[in-house]
Amino acid sequence: MKRIDCLFERVSSVGVAVALLFMAMGLSVIGITVLPVIGLVLALPVFVAAGFFLFSPSSKECAL
Repeated sequence: MKRIDCLFERVSSVGVAVALLFMAMGLSVIGITVLPVIGLVLALPVFVAAGFFLFSPSSKECAL
């Protein structure tokens, strides 16, 4: 695999993580202000998914 492909893989993974973090923060704000229990319960899995994408290992071709 080319090195540039590994860069695109990492950038896309970080991009998805950042988008999920913004969604989770929005759900947290809604959870705190409008629906305290339901909003925070919905925000928690989104935070976990963002962490997974942020710290996920690269593919075997891109690993050092």
